[in-house]
Amino acid sequence: MLAGGYGAPANMAYDPALSAGVSSPGSASQQFDYTSAIDPALEAVAPPTTTASGASYQTTTPGMPNFREDLKRDVQSVSPFSSGASDTPHLRGGASFLSPSSVASFEEDAAYTTTPAKRSVNDLLALGGPAPRPTTDVSASPTIIDEVKHLYYSIYAPGLENFLESKWFSVKGLAKLLDGKFYLEQFSALLQQFAKTSQNDAKEIQYTSSVEARVVWALATMVRTSAAESNGVKEFKTVPATDDPTEAASRLNVFETLLTGRVAASNPLTAPVPGSTDHHRLRELEFWYTLGNFVCHQYEDAAAAKEVDETLAALRNLLDGRENRDVLYSIAVVRGLGQRVSEYTDSDTPLHLDESDNKSKLLVAKKFVMDEAAGAGTTNVIRRLCDLSARSWTAPAPAPAPPTSTAK
Repeated sequence: MLAGGYGAPANMAYDPALSAGVSSPGSASQQFDYTSAIDPALEAVAPPTTTASGASYQTTTPGMPNFREDLKRDVQSVSPFSSGASDTPHLRGGASFLSPSSVASFEEDAAYTTTPAKRSVNDLLALGGPAPRPTTDVSASPTIIDEVKHLYYSIYAPGLENFLESKWFSVKGLAKLLDGKFYLEQFSALLQQFAKTSQNDAKEIQYTSSVEARVVWALATMVRTSAAESNGVKEFKTVPATDDPTEAASRLNVFETLLTGRVAASNPLTAPVPGSTDHHRLRELEFWYTLGNFVCHQYEDAAAAKEVDETLAALRNLLDGRENRDVLYSIAVVRGLGQRVSEYTDSDTPLHLDESDNKSKLLVAKKFVMDEAAGAGTTNVIRRLCDLSARSWTAPAPAPAPPTSTAK
């Protein structure tokens, strides 16, 4: 077992949690128990409202569940890089629909590389299989809309809020979701996939988790639309609001740049100003601004090694026990150090984390992200985004052989 609490991946299975079955669209006979994805700690205090399809939650405003404040608890990260002492609250975004995820769903014997491949997010999503086509018009079914709201508020909004450290998704995201045909179609396809997924079919489970990855990414990109509507104008002098769409969209852009191996031309994030806000918020801004600087470094240029290492060290000191920062830092480690380690295999497991050894640090960082994708992550969002990162570490498929000449 590695330092930091790594354990063996769980077997491919759904998480048994709550027992109420909920029928999904597209299936009259099969049911996918996606209420089992809801963390029991998020159940409402008062008797819940029950929808026509069986999902239940208490509402204080239309479509908004009222989660128990006393049960919103911290979750300690298992990252070997983090101290384990959470400096800021870490709210879970729900248990897993699919545990573990499909790290190698696109190819069971995928070969991993030391250097991430430069693939677009669409390329990474495509590695999980083709996008399903929705056959149900979600907007025409109030019952399904209720289920979409329930899943969004219970699973995806908290998960995205934790990952990007922005309240935009829980405060303003639902309006964008319900107004966007593309987002609803993505959700419809996911619900249909839930309905037909057999719990005994590992490959089908892997594909379903890939469909969920598409939904997670689509929901994440909603904030870009909101930011575009404000024309990128920042309505603050030093500290953005916790639900500011421009700052959240910029954080998503930085993550995408990190994930796809590109180099940013400039850092779009808000620079922290000492004394401008409270300690926790200041460290949050500082972490993200430092990550924005990191993706601007020409990391493949040996001349940039010093600034890459210095920026990684700065990120390392800003983790504060938060799972999302541990994940982002680990992906940055693989990006920054991958090209410096010429050869190794994923079976070269270090006995402990040696911060002075690039090979050891690289192995630990990759294994942490892959373990998060395979079920250790505390939210569906973390698992799916770590899954995409793991896909960037697979060797590109060999080019097809040229056709044999038949000329005489």
